[in-house]
Amino acid sequence: MPMRSKFVVLFCLLFSAELLAQELIPHAASYTARIKKGISMNGSAIRELKPLGEGKWIYRFDVDSTIADIKESVVFDWRDSRVIPTQYNYELSGFFVRDRQQDVQFDWQKNKALGKHDGKRWQVDLPSGALDRLGYQLQLLMDVATGKQQMDYEVVHKGKLRESQFRVLREERIATVLGELDSIVVEKVRAPDKKRETLLWFAKDDHSLLLKMLQKEEDGEEYEIILKEVLKAPELAK
Repeated sequence: MPMRSKFVVLFCLLFSAELLAQELIPHAASYTARIKKGISMNGSAIRELKPLGEGKWIYRFDVDSTIADIKESVVFDWRDSRVIPTQYNYELSGFFVRDRQQDVQFDWQKNKALGKHDGKRWQVDLPSGALDRLGYQLQLLMDVATGKQQMDYEVVHKGKLRESQFRVLREERIATVLGELDSIVVEKVRAPDKKRETLLWFAKDDHSLLLKMLQKEEDGEEYEIILKEVLKAPELAK
């Protein structure tokens, strides 16, 4: 094999090994949350990723607003640059909404997901690579960081497997509390006749950081979170 070809092969192998060795970095960030439902109501949100020990991680997303509070989390294993969920929890409560709760256990030995939603139990077969409703968002962050342009996920939700597709739209420089930053804009792919829209802005130079998310519903309702603060290591320990 010519020396140039050997060098190309070696480079590809090293690059592939780097992707396989992709590591998670504990982090947390707080956000300003805005919900436009007839009238605008503001609140706050936090996303946090931290290790639990013995190869386990927890990723959580909490929202505190005047109309509703959300507590969402997933415990998972990180293996070969993939999120492998083991336990997902979701709680919604507030004065203007009906309280909701959902718990999902992922049994990968039996390839079954066992869940409970609004008091009703369900079970669904798990295909390889299936994700929960929060873990797929972390997987999306990591996949965009590796340069992927199209992402497809099978997500377990309310006893069903639902396909979620995303694509990279563009790079965009936006103003943040950290100053102007280069971002990668990602869109959730929906059918052409659907007016619902979801856009996410990820920091280009920090794959763990979501800068902004905007969701527009068909009825005009809007939900938006914008980066407020990146929490430091001592605060992560609290």
